Amino acid sequence: MTIFLTDSLPNRSRKRRESDLPYLLINPPLTDPTQPYHSIPYLVGAARRAGFSGGRCVDANIDALNHLARPEQVGGLLDRARRTRERIEAAEAVTRADELDYRAALAAEGLAPDFVARAIEIFKDGPSFHHYPTYRQAVLAMKRWQELLCLDGTPQSIADFQVRLGGVVNLSCYEDLCDSAVLDALTGPFAPYVEGPFQDLLREREWRLVGFSVGFTGQLPVALRLAREVRAAYPDAVIVFGGTEVCDHVRFARVPGDHWRLFTDADLIVPGEGETPFCDILAAVRDGRPLTGIPGVLSREDPPSHSASINYENMADLPAPAYDVWDWDSYWSPEPVVLYSPTRGCYWNKCTFCDYGLNSDRPTSPSRERPVEEVVADLERITGFSRTVYFAVDAMSPRYLRLLCDAMKDLPAKVRWAAELRLERTFPKRDMAQRLRDAGCVAVSFGYESASQRVLDLIDKGVRIAEVPEILRELAKHGIGAQMMGFTGFPGERGDEAARTYDFLIEHEDLWSIAGIGTFSLTPGSIVAKSPGTFGVDMVPLPRSEDVVRYLPWYDRAEGVARWPGEIDRRPGDDRMRLVRRAVDDRPFVGGIDTAHTLLYFSAFGRELIPAGPADAPRADLVPISDSTIPFTNIEEFARFEDLRDQFFLLKRDGGASSASIAPWLGEQGKAQRGEGWVAVLPSGTTFTLPLAGRLLTLDRLRQVIRLTAQARGDL
Repeated sequence: MTIFLTDSLPNRSRKRRESDLPYLLINPPLTDPTQPYHSIPYLVGAARRAGFSGGRCVDANIDALNHLARPEQVGGLLDRARRTRERIEAAEAVTRADELDYRAALAAEGLAPDFVARAIEIFKDGPSFHHYPTYRQAVLAMKRWQELLCLDGTPQSIADFQVRLGGVVNLSCYEDLCDSAVLDALTGPFAPYVEGPFQDLLREREWRLVGFSVGFTGQLPVALRLAREVRAAYPDAVIVFGGTEVCDHVRFARVPGDHWRLFTDADLIVPGEGETPFCDILAAVRDGRPLTGIPGVLSREDPPSHSASINYENMADLPAPAYDVWDWDSYWSPEPVVLYSPTRGCYWNKCTFCDYGLNSDRPTSPSRERPVEEVVADLERITGFSRTVYFAVDAMSPRYLRLLCDAMKDLPAKVRWAAELRLERTFPKRDMAQRLRDAGCVAVSFGYESASQRVLDLIDKGVRIAEVPEILRELAKHGIGAQMMGFTGFPGERGDEAARTYDFLIEHEDLWSIAGIGTFSLTPGSIVAKSPGTFGVDMVPLPRSEDVVRYLPWYDRAEGVARWPGEIDRRPGDDRMRLVRRAVDDRPFVGGIDTAHTLLYFSAFGRELIPAGPADAPRADLVPISDSTIPFTNIEEFARFEDLRDQFFLLKRDGGASSASIAPWLGEQGKAQRGEGWVAVLPSGTTFTLPLAGRLLTLDRLRQVIRLTAQARGDL
């Protein structure tokens, strides 16, 4: 792909023409409901400066979730769960799909129609939000609700406000994504919103242009369904798709140009940064000009071999993002947490594993910095409605970070913030921890990647692991939380080196707050994938089902094994993994690295994140322990998501995974055993079953045992 950097002078000298052209920008489900993404505010800021005042922005993600959370919607869902149980209990044979649905239906036990609405109230209320036992009740309620929502879609497809990878539908397979029946089944939980409030939105105005910002894979299915609705309502409207997920389909479609088979209802695709291209598209629609030939834009009229130039904006020229497009009170947080980007791209841009963002010749996009005085002005505007900011950046250079910190400490209204930074060895020498704290920083996340210096050198990380403890110690001394991110399984990594990556955190557990260690995945744009022989890698043929090449299978010559995307590196052992996993919950809740809720807890409680002390009782009882009798004696042996995921990847390795190829496994008889049983459902949704025949304990005693077990497991 061609790359071009938008020049500031043409933008500033471009003649402004006022226009009320009706355009609609949509952030589709499913993603984080605690804060809005920041791509659309940047687009609207640019459009307003260009004179386009007729825009309407909709966060369909939070609108849909709030609609589905209404007690009348939840009450209907609980009824459907009851009917699902009745159907499966009456069936002559119970399939694996039935077992998955039965597990989900049991999540309705003990719940009232308002339990989701009450959980949202806890997230929005400051005292309740910051009382961790009460907050935890709300989190468990949300986990139960999402499991129930799957009854309206495909089994076990939603968790932690993401569409799960490795389930019934393959999100890299166009056989699945281009099949409207498969898509409608997967997006079934959102049908009440699509068929209700979204139709009202479409009728508001005669929309001339509708844009979808799709930043994450989990947003793609609903985005495609919503685009179909837009096309049916407005056959002549210009439909535009943009965002990182869309860029991946343009860059990594197995067959070049095949993305148009996926984005059936789109007229235009913007695969790079969108502010300038979006304004050019609006101008073309306003003036009735052809939509071909716009820099940074792909159109259907382009020849199949055409590839769009990727646009990189001039950060000095961009107007301030228009954060007023969102209804901040609708998000599930006691106060707004704003995403803001003072820089774009990575100044280091050398890591051999990295393939992030919009680039074709380097690991990520080129580094660009917004002038510090402009950043300060932007932050002063933000403090008019929020005092908590997450700097959504790849990495800021040490020089720029120092300048920014020095400027931020003099802001009239103090800003609390966090960001992902590099582990710079100069931090202690330049007293950066003090600078960060004076500027309002409450947490930093670091990709330390590995504790093996040999592996770090192969990665070209530019970090000396021996210097990392001193950096973390300085941050801890100034009360700044450290969030550590790493992975094992890099090509050629030995088992002892993988273990060392965990042991490093265990040995220095007093210096970090939360951590996450994953398994290396080979991405097609990385330096490793472009020069596999240099890293002792042989490429393994890609399964035929993968139409967008998100991750590559490969053979590690040093270890003598094939590595497949989705596998978990078990070499370090479960004990190490448990010792490093300090937080109970992951995204988007407290304990998830860089989440809005985590940032607010860092701001309130410091680097310890969750207040220490004796466990207090929750102030709300949203998800009590419940029990009932059922006609099965072995719920623990019913199929679960882990079984589904294992089957998905087994099929993938054997040639291809899709909803069609996994259907026979789902349709096979499961392990359900008939008999009168007793089931207890913990607040987390975990189930225990005992056969009633010949039981030695009374039900009251069993309930007491289960409550003690739940307390010990942290399920309360």
